[in-house]
Amino acid sequence: MAHGKETPRQKMIGMMYLVLTAMLALNVSKEVLDAFTLVDGGLTVTTQNFAAKNEGLYDKFNMAFELNL
Repeated sequence: MAHGKETPRQKMIGMMYLVLTAMLALNVSKEVLDAFTLVDGGLTVTTQNFAAKNEGLYDKFNMAFELNL
């Protein structure tokens, strides 16, 4: 793929999909494929948690900025 630089997270996700595709081609058991669903769910929850945490932190920054005016 020739599309600029990827973050480490994007590289990891791309590699996961590559491995998933290879395992599907090899007829891997359902339990192994379920593990990919579990990992994807964990990444989604982690991303949402960090987004909420960052939003709260930016709100605190904005409140401190307003107090300094």
